[in-house]
Amino acid sequence: MSPSSSSWSAEADRRFNSSPLGQKVLSLLKEGSPSQRDLSEFILRDPIFVATHGIEEVARNSTISASTISRYVRDLGLSGYAEFRAAVGETVHALIAPVNKLGAELDKGGAGQGAAEASLGNAVRSIESLTDPQTARTLREVAGQIKNARNVWVMGFGLSSHLAAMLTLGLQPYRDGVVNVVQYGGTEVAAGRLMSAREGDLLIAVAFPRYSADVTDLASAAKRAGSGVVALTDSIASPLATVTETLLLAPAPHPLLPSSCLPALALIEALVSEFLVSDPAHVERAGRLAAAMAAYLSTSS
Repeated sequence: MSPSSSSWSAEADRRFNSSPLGQKVLSLLKEGSPSQRDLSEFILRDPIFVATHGIEEVARNSTISASTISRYVRDLGLSGYAEFRAAVGETVHALIAPVNKLGAELDKGGAGQGAAEASLGNAVRSIESLTDPQTARTLREVAGQIKNARNVWVMGFGLSSHLAAMLTLGLQPYRDGVVNVVQYGGTEVAAGRLMSAREGDLLIAVAFPRYSADVTDLASAAKRAGSGVVALTDSIASPLATVTETLLLAPAPHPLLPSSCLPALALIEALVSEFLVSDPAHVERAGRLAAAMAAYLSTSS
C-alpha cells in the first residue's frame, strides 16, 4: 500500500491506466521481471503518489532500489525518472492540486490527528472517489448482468467473504438463484459448489488485500466453464483483473489496516439499489417482502 493512500482516486487510476504510458506499465505488470511487476503494481495503485514524489521517496516506499527504478524507466523508453514522473503527472494533473492542498492541511494539523480521525477521513475521501460517471455506468452494466443471469454466484475468501455475504443477502430478496459460494466450508467445498456454474451464469468474485489466491483460481475455472465473471476489487493491479475486464473498483487503502472495506460496502449498496430499480417486478417483490416482515418487526409504542 502506498503512503499516499488517503489521496487515492479512482479517477486517477482510470486516467493513468488508459493512457499509452499506463498500458506499457500494465504490460510489465503481466510480463515483466519480478521487480518490474512489483514496481508496476506500486505505480498502478497510486499514480498520484508517483507524480508528486521523487525517485528516492518512491524507492523508500516501494522498497525497490532507485537504480532498479531508473532501469525500469529506461525500459519504458524514457530518458529518466524526471521524464517518467512528468508523463505520469500529465495523465492525472487535474487531480494533483487538490491532493497537494490536502497534504498541506494534514501536515499543518497532523500533530493533533489520531488514528480515529485518520481512519474516518480516509473513509470519506475513498467513498467520494466513487462518485464518478464511469463507476455509475459499470454498476448499471453489472445490475443488468445480474438480472439476465441464469444463476448468480458470489464468492470471496477471508475478510472478503463477509463482503460477498453482504452482496448475497442484498440480492436474495429480489431474485432467485443467488448463491454464496463460500457460505460454509473451505476452498474444497467452494470449488465443489462452483462446479455447477456454466454458460448463462454470472460469478461476482470479491477480493481485497490481502488477496486470496483461491478466489482467482476458482474465478478462472468458472470463466473456462462459460460463466460470466465480474470482479469487485480495489485496483487494476489486483490478481482478479487478469480474469475479467468487468471491474467494479473500490479503493481499499487505509492508514493503519491492510485494507478498508467501507468503499466496497458502498459499491455493494449501490449495486443492490441499481438492481432493485432495474425492473418493476423487483420493486413489487420488495413490497411483498416488507409486508411479510412487518409482523416480525418491533414498533415504538
